[in-house]
Amino acid sequence: MKHPLFLSVLLAASPLCAADTPAQVFQIQCAACHAVDQMLVGPSLVEIAGIYRDRPDEFVKWCIAPQHKREGVIEMPSMAHLGEPVLRQLHGYVIAAAAGKTELKKGQGDPYSVPRAMVRRPQVQRIFLPDASPAAIAVALPGDLSFCFDAAECRLRYVWKGGFIDGAPYWKANGSSLAKLDGEVVYREPSHPLTPGTDDPLATPKFLGYRVGKDGLPTFRYRRGGVEFTETIRPLPDGTGIERAFTTEGKVAQMVTIGAEASISSSTGNFAITAEQSKAFTLTFRWK
Repeated sequence: MKHPLFLSVLLAASPLCAADTPAQVFQIQCAACHAVDQMLVGPSLVEIAGIYRDRPDEFVKWCIAPQHKREGVIEMPSMAHLGEPVLRQLHGYVIAAAAGKTELKKGQGDPYSVPRAMVRRPQVQRIFLPDASPAAIAVALPGDLSFCFDAAECRLRYVWKGGFIDGAPYWKANGSSLAKLDGEVVYREPSHPLTPGTDDPLATPKFLGYRVGKDGLPTFRYRRGGVEFTETIRPLPDGTGIERAFTTEGKVAQMVTIGAEASISSSTGNFAITAEQSKAFTLTFRWK
């Protein structure tokens, strides 16, 4: 009988994509709260363009140090981590994206969800999800699988099958409610499967961001136990599971632990990956 978890050692790490374009930065950092032509959690790009069209300096200043301005609307988080040059590019993107558009009246359009039939490329959305921290990231994979990555704990939370998400509860509550999963959870992960062989394996995880590759899939970068990881999650061709490609600096061995709670067929257990193997390897999970 095949073990449910297959390990293969890759020859080299998958490279991250080149610097993100303003459109990619907007999709990653801003699209969860701002639509082009209607109010979501924050104002539309049409409204923002109307305020800051000829005021790029003030746009950058606001993004770096936003303040609470509207009653009943959550305060925008600082975007200072993007840096002034990127924020100035975002200003140009906002102005261009809003050109020729008009603000829709409340109730027009449906900005909340992307029907699964329309998902041609992976969708990445930062949004509040069930059974995850407020730093959840929802990803719709090609096919009918989606997953929740928790950026606070730097780990996969669960995978569901069916549609993507219904964000209406989140949007209508201005970010104070949870989005709903459009499908059935097929796999939950109680903890990260890898334990670095370091002196401080329980050190607080630190999320270092992610980049979207040419295939539309995000590659997450984070630090656990003093070891920096990248992780890219892809669906298996037959839709029966996921493939998780990891890279590390290759300085320490890794212990892989598959607990009894995991919804994986056959046995569970532990096995080790050497420091050399840990530079680039793939774990494949199949459901029952």
